[in-house]
Amino acid sequence: MKLFAPFLIIFFFLYANSFCQSISGDSVYISKALPLLTDSDWQGSIVAITAKDLKDNKVLIDVNGNYNLTPASILKIISTGAAINMLHADYRFKTELGYTGFIHDSVLVGNIIIKGYGDPTLYSKFFSAYYKKYSPFDSLALLLKNKDIKQVRGKIISDASFFDYNLPTSTWIVGDVANYFGASPCALSIFDDEYSLYFNTDDTVSLARLVKISPSHVPIEIINRLQGGKVTGDQSIIYGDMFDSTRMVTGIIPFKSDSFEVRGSLPNPPLVAALTLRNKLKEAGIEITDSVVSRFECDTAEKFQLLLTHYSPTLDKIIQVTNLYSINLFAEHIARLCGYERFKSTTTEMGVLAINRFWKNYTGDMLLYDASGLSRFNAVSTRQFVSVLEYMYTKSRFKKEFYNSLPVAGESGTLLKMFAKTKAKGKLVAKTGTMSNTRSLAGYITTHDKHVIAFTIIVNNCPLPTNVLRQKTEAIILKLFF
Repeated sequence: MKLFAPFLIIFFFLYANSFCQSISGDSVYISKALPLLTDSDWQGSIVAITAKDLKDNKVLIDVNGNYNLTPASILKIISTGAAINMLHADYRFKTELGYTGFIHDSVLVGNIIIKGYGDPTLYSKFFSAYYKKYSPFDSLALLLKNKDIKQVRGKIISDASFFDYNLPTSTWIVGDVANYFGASPCALSIFDDEYSLYFNTDDTVSLARLVKISPSHVPIEIINRLQGGKVTGDQSIIYGDMFDSTRMVTGIIPFKSDSFEVRGSLPNPPLVAALTLRNKLKEAGIEITDSVVSRFECDTAEKFQLLLTHYSPTLDKIIQVTNLYSINLFAEHIARLCGYERFKSTTTEMGVLAINRFWKNYTGDMLLYDASGLSRFNAVSTRQFVSVLEYMYTKSRFKKEFYNSLPVAGESGTLLKMFAKTKAKGKLVAKTGTMSNTRSLAGYITTHDKHVIAFTIIVNNCPLPTNVLRQKTEAIILKLFF
């Protein structure tokens, strides 16, 4: 049988030479993989996989590993890995709160200022316990009350000027940016830069009824084109520009829905932050006489009196949420701070350049256009991903924090329902990636003999339904390593 194996490999290679343009590795792994990788169901798709035993320093399999492919959300491995090494695990974002003018006879004559420095977690639902304990708006209200201030004769100004621009990445598609996963990076973000719409539907095809918007004080106008239909999940799309308060909701949600949630990206996060603070001050008995304002350019002539500085959870905690639940907004903010650390620039372009420069000695140049993987312009090979994973496991001082940020098969995050009833449960940690016609998975496998395998699989241009594509990628991993 051992003598036959090489001929078997040659047969499969010749059979699939239009599919597997590049193949190397251990013959045992190749013979296992090729029948699955040359399945006619792939219908012209590109499938690449690279796996390396980190203990033996041996490449187990490499199929199309040099191809630059669209990685989807596994790109966050590259972004968060660079960030934790550049900024360190204990890094915290800050938000400053203060005022202009003067205080006289229980009146603050001037403006309240909220100045953001890129914290993506401010009042995030992922850190609700943290913000119950460390609430900057409550702290400011208490501080003003302790100063016996009963009125602010001026505005509440939210300042997002720290970022060079507060816009979506230029290569994101229009169908993404108004939806929650396409929330734009903003120097002053709040509530994960998202809001929720709740709809009811009947048991026939008809217009869905909008019953609630949360938070209720989001300044937004909804054009409703959403319908109930025979679907099993959310097939809605929200359209709108970054700073346009008008949003159009289209698509289909299931029949007989009661308060079905559709999530969108906030059209103006700094303005929502200012409105939220105004409400908090009103609850504390402090009157604001003027309007709320958001601004995106710094007023250099302004004399700002700092009252308090709020700090975010540490970067290792933010990265854990980023990778566990695949939060695009967090990844984009983290990248912009990498750009600021290296180039004193907070654009997406400088952020991804900083990340690229960090990895260049280990991976060579990568085609990076964002930090979250939402852009279809990104192109990275499975070999490059495995090089990143190898570095993080064998060289980084933040190995533990990074490893623990990845979802566990069948147990947590985006892997909760994957590999749940297989031998891989609890033995595989990985980041998932999903977008239309694309599926990817990258992480680590611990074998029964305590070897650690770094692996990445990417499938591009596959017409199969998402659930079938997921099952096929799972089958490849299980066949090879379990």
